Amino acid sequence: MITLINPSSDVETRKIQFSTPPLGLAYLASSLREAGFRVNIIDNMVENLGFEELIGRLRDSLIVGITSTTPTFKSALKYAEVIKKAIPEVFVVLGGVHASFMPVNTLKSGNVDAVCVGEGEMTMVEVAERIEKSKSLDGVRGLYYREGSRIVFCGKRQFSENLDEIPFPAYDLLPMERYSVVGMKLEHFPVVTSRGCPFGCIYCATSAFMGGRFRNKSAQYVLDELEWLGDKFGARNIAISDDTFTLNRKRVQEICRGIRERGLDINWSCSSRVDTVNREILEVMRKSGCDLIYYGVESANENILRFYRKRIDLSGIKRAVDVTKRAGIAVVASFILGAPMETREDCMRTINYAVKLDPDYAQFSLLTPYPGTELYDMAEKSGWILTKDFDRYTAAKPVLKNFHISPDELKSILSYAYRRFYLRPSYLIRKVLEGNASVALSFVRTALKNILKHQRVG
Repeated sequence: MITLINPSSDVETRKIQFSTPPLGLAYLASSLREAGFRVNIIDNMVENLGFEELIGRLRDSLIVGITSTTPTFKSALKYAEVIKKAIPEVFVVLGGVHASFMPVNTLKSGNVDAVCVGEGEMTMVEVAERIEKSKSLDGVRGLYYREGSRIVFCGKRQFSENLDEIPFPAYDLLPMERYSVVGMKLEHFPVVTSRGCPFGCIYCATSAFMGGRFRNKSAQYVLDELEWLGDKFGARNIAISDDTFTLNRKRVQEICRGIRERGLDINWSCSSRVDTVNREILEVMRKSGCDLIYYGVESANENILRFYRKRIDLSGIKRAVDVTKRAGIAVVASFILGAPMETREDCMRTINYAVKLDPDYAQFSLLTPYPGTELYDMAEKSGWILTKDFDRYTAAKPVLKNFHISPDELKSILSYAYRRFYLRPSYLIRKVLEGNASVALSFVRTALKNILKHQRVG
């Protein structure tokens, strides 16, 4: 038995009632199951098991795998500590983005036996095969492990070249009924159709974690997965979780054509870049059920966009948002505040730009130097990091030095951004008329919570 755990943590997404299936664990589980192992998944972000009950679920497990993001890393280590104390013989593996970029520090915590680095499907299958037969882990690529007092690393594992070989994620092992967005039952099944990003924005860990080269599943595979989700789980809403779904427009057209030809009755959303869309591809996407696109806009200051190495400009942003709206597709735009050189006036310009751009929804966050990113290395070298308490790396708390704005003022600006965008009477009236009043009101509640939280702080 192998049990995979998504640890609970007091991260910002839980505070705004946002919980989605841990797709990485679902892929690990399906690969392990295909290799003949019995697998369980405990998503404690939504199951909320106490440690006593959790340990009871682990009693038959030979291996326990725990995933970790940066803000859940300390929680993951606590889980490892409790599990090792209760079941010393179990083999504990940590994986995920944060552990992958800090494997030695992770192992030095003393309660972790191994760290799976990067894409984990094939690595975890090899680990399970070795552990089951009581064989040495020597030679397992993509793995750091402890051998007595020594830390051993047998080299990087090559990225998977044929993503069609990875089995469909094990959704049946997840508590799908427990996931929600702003308090409403989650109806969007996440799907990954590609890995890797070639653009190299300095704040993003994707290029290092999944590789700087775009790798994609075939259109046929994607269509088979969409059809499987509909037949097996009744999925009618799909959230494509790729970093840039529209990078290969020919493949997008094949997928869209296949959705129509197969008669798949679905609505779907995706993430994209403003410089990878045009009117033609957007109209094709809309006809096949695309109803929402997420764009990373980030800033209204082109000097800051160049600092981020975003490789987009304001005219391109406006063009993409306008043409997406005209195609009948809703827009979510993300904005980042708090770059080291950014002034209060720059922040206000970006907030006002968000209002003027008028996407259907806006996401505001504070620039955060996640380990593994170029920004983290730059900030550490320059002395810009305010804290290494990774619990605070939620993109809603100031952890990076700003030359002009204090941390308390940055929190105030972030709170103001949400109020300014979501509490506009014209925006709220429009959402009511569109039938999205409940979503708009949920965002209003979140904004008001941010206001009260800031008042309590300052």
